[in-house]
Amino acid sequence: MDNKMRGIERTQYIGNGFSAYGGELKVLLTYQDDKILDLQVIKHHESEMGKWALDELPGKIIAANSADVDGITGASATSRAIKEATRDALQQAQQN
Repeated sequence: MDNKMRGIERTQYIGNGFSAYGGELKVLLTYQDDKILDLQVIKHHESEMGKWALDELPGKIIAANSADVDGITGASATSRAIKEATRDALQQAQQN
């Protein structure tokens, strides 16, 4: 499905990841000119422990311009899910 059909901007991509604890997790990546401009977790079912990763990891990924960053201590499963979803969205972005 192309981005216009999903109701998002041409530079935005939705990525999917899965956490062992919370199930499906989705991110909305804004990517333009080989740069991550924004990353938002738009769907999750994470616990309070996972909230640390939800709050902190997107900023680390934006700053590094990569999903290859260290996870958040105490929120390993959520960190993996966010990075997995980001990689999924980046793959889509780089194919366009």
